[in-house]
Amino acid sequence: MPRRRERGPVFWRYAIGGMLTAVFALFAFIAFNVAPATDIETACRIDRKDPAHTVLLIDQSDPFNPNDFGWVSEFVNAEARMLPKYGRLTVLTPNSASPYSPRTVFVGCSPGSAEDANPILQNPQMVEATWRAQFFDPLKDSIEEALLETEQSSSPLSEAIYAVADRADFQRVVDNRRFVIVSDLMQHSDGFSFYRTGADVEAYANSDLGNEIPALEGVDVVARIVPRKEYDLPMDSVKTFWAGYFQGAGAQYASVN
Repeated sequence: MPRRRERGPVFWRYAIGGMLTAVFALFAFIAFNVAPATDIETACRIDRKDPAHTVLLIDQSDPFNPNDFGWVSEFVNAEARMLPKYGRLTVLTPNSASPYSPRTVFVGCSPGSAEDANPILQNPQMVEATWRAQFFDPLKDSIEEALLETEQSSSPLSEAIYAVADRADFQRVVDNRRFVIVSDLMQHSDGFSFYRTGADVEAYANSDLGNEIPALEGVDVVARIVPRKEYDLPMDSVKTFWAGYFQGAGAQYASVN
C-alpha cells in the first residue's frame, strides 16, 4: 500500500494565507455594509455626509389643476429614484411673505430604491415596498398638499433660487447637487417682475435683484415648465432669460419641455 504523502510547509503557508485573506475580506465586506446612523424623522445620515442632494422648488403661485397631479407625481417619482441610498431630497415653495425664505414642504433621504438593490443580499420587492412607504408616499402626499395651496400673491423665483444657493446643505462640499424647478418661470416680485418689463435681461441687470448672482457652480439645474393653455409671455423669451441667468450663476441648465 503506497504511503500517504504528507503536506509540506508551502501548502500550509498558502492555506493559512487563504484563510486570513477570507477573514479580512469578510470583515471588509461587513465594514462597508454597516448602515450609518440616521435621523429618525428624515432617515438622513446624522454625520451629514449626503451622497447627493436634490432641491425641488415647486412654484404654485398659479393654481395647479387636478390633471396636473398625475404628471407631477411621475416627474417627482423619476427624480426621487435618481437619488442614491441616503441621498437627500428637499422640497420648497416660494414664499410671497418672505421671498428669501422659501417654505419647506418636505425633507427626507432615500432608503434606497429597488433599482439599487443587491439581488444577492436583498429582496428587490421588499426594498421597493420600504422605499415607497418610508420615502415616496410621504413625499407625494406633501407635494399634493402643497399644490393645493394657491394663496401666493407673487412668485419670487429669483429670491428663492438665491436662498437655495445659500443653503448650508447645498454647498460645494456636497456631491451630486441637483436643483429642479417646477414652474411657469414667471418671475414676479417687488424686486423684479416679468409682468412689468417682460423677460428683459438688461432690465433685470439694472433692478434690485440684478447684483444677486447665486453661486451654483457644479449644480445641475432643470426646469419643468408647467403646461398652461396660454402663457402671459412668449415662452421662448422666458427660456432664454433663465438660460442666461443660470449660465451666469455657473450652473448646468436645461429645460425638459
